[in-house]
Amino acid sequence: MRKLTFLESVLPNTVNPDYNVTMLWKLDGYLAVPHELMHVVAYRMIGKRCAYRLGDHTVKPLEDRTLKQRLFCLLFPLLINGLAVLLLAGAWAVIYALARYPLDPFAYFAAAPTWHRAMFFGWVFLLTYAGTCLWDVLIASRLIAQKLRQQPPQYPNEDQDNRKRPQ
Repeated sequence: MRKLTFLESVLPNTVNPDYNVTMLWKLDGYLAVPHELMHVVAYRMIGKRCAYRLGDHTVKPLEDRTLKQRLFCLLFPLLINGLAVLLLAGAWAVIYALARYPLDPFAYFAAAPTWHRAMFFGWVFLLTYAGTCLWDVLIASRLIAQKLRQQPPQYPNEDQDNRKRPQ
């Protein structure tokens, strides 16, 4: 049995990067639960069955879907999150302007009531959490690009190609 180094004895998982990656992947899976549940809601809205296990990174479809349904299921969390950000940020900005809070951030945090500061941090958090939709947007763009590549080229009217030439 080999002797452990000081770093290995104090932080036993630092020498096993696979364990760290696995734990971060699991933690990320649990942090993305609201995002994945929005995918499940999208599946339910279109009447398709799906499978999701708590902590997983994906929702597995159990039925075939059209391209439009796939795009809807992919982008639904972005839509909901984006609307929530716009709602909170818009309400915060209107109240900020009407209440005439100071422009200096430190003076604002000293003068604004707790509920208004919470509203600020709420929309900043939602804007940050919208980053979970990045992969969905990339997958959606690939689906659209793939669909565009499959379409046949647009030909001019057949009448123009079959014109009779004067004799």
